[in-house]
Amino acid sequence: MGLDFRPIEDADVDGVVALWERCGLLVPHNDPHRDIQSARRAPDAEVLVADVLGKVVATAMVGYDGHRGWLYYVAVDPGRQRKGMGRQVVAAAEAWMRARGVPKAELMIRATNDKVRGFYDRIGWTEEPVVVMSQTFGDAPPIGLGTVDTVVTALEMLARPTRPSPHPPANTRTALIRAEPPTVSFYRYLYGTVGAEWTWVSRRLMSDDALLAEISDPRVEVYVLYVDGAPAGYGEIDRRPTNGDVELAYFGLLPDFIGRGVGRYLLDTVVDIAWTGPTERLWVHTCDLDHPRALGVYQRAGFQPFDQWVETLPDPRLAGLPLPTRRPAPSDAVSVSGNDTVTPIRR
Repeated sequence: MGLDFRPIEDADVDGVVALWERCGLLVPHNDPHRDIQSARRAPDAEVLVADVLGKVVATAMVGYDGHRGWLYYVAVDPGRQRKGMGRQVVAAAEAWMRARGVPKAELMIRATNDKVRGFYDRIGWTEEPVVVMSQTFGDAPPIGLGTVDTVVTALEMLARPTRPSPHPPANTRTALIRAEPPTVSFYRYLYGTVGAEWTWVSRRLMSDDALLAEISDPRVEVYVLYVDGAPAGYGEIDRRPTNGDVELAYFGLLPDFIGRGVGRYLLDTVVDIAWTGPTERLWVHTCDLDHPRALGVYQRAGFQPFDQWVETLPDPRLAGLPLPTRRPAPSDAVSVSGNDTVTPIRR
């Protein structure tokens, strides 16, 4: 039976880990979820999977460190072994490496595993006289335990701004269009791309059904800014409260459009839209993991701080993001109750 291999997807992860467990590949000192997330984040690594009737039956984790290619987690479902699938797995891994110009591939096998050593010998791999040495770093928290505390600042606007109507930068073709509603895949693209550097995790961890329920509510408005035909950022307005409170729930630019002068236009325009209807108060919140100038941007747009608290985020690595690195506040940051910690909006 021929297998077709493809990169792992979110829906495959649990099945892949279960397959590795059935194949005896898991050991207490390795976290398979961490390994999968690391491979998916790395530019020169991948977890290859093959499925039959929707069930993952074979895998290989491959990577290239710039000097050698490496092969890990070669697995075939125990009920399908001895049917030539192992050779197909290794062939798929070798093809991945050849396509990237990898000069040589290596793997590690426990010295006592004669069965696996024999398999690789039969398919043309060569045992080399090397000694493997290691160092274990015990200070890295397992995935799922590395929660992140962040200082959240809430800001409010109690009246519509009296400034002139916003205009886009000159010589730029812009369009602000409401997605009614956005598809889940397009929303994930916006949320994931805008928030990747700022540890936006909550909606990355939502199921498609739960996310669809959020963004398809007619009281939730998603406005997408297009610049020269490409998505440049978005603002999300939440009108679900019935007391006149409206939230600017999410706002941000895609990385390629930061610093091009379109952010203030997008923010002012979305604020004006939010003030249509029976709005009595518009609010937003940001935290100390966002762009260093985010808090100042909101204040210059007319928002005033009214509260601050510490929020605990889930481990970002569960959403495929690294643990964050805090950035110093800029010299022109606006303080909140004497505290200069600044930054994004909703996580």
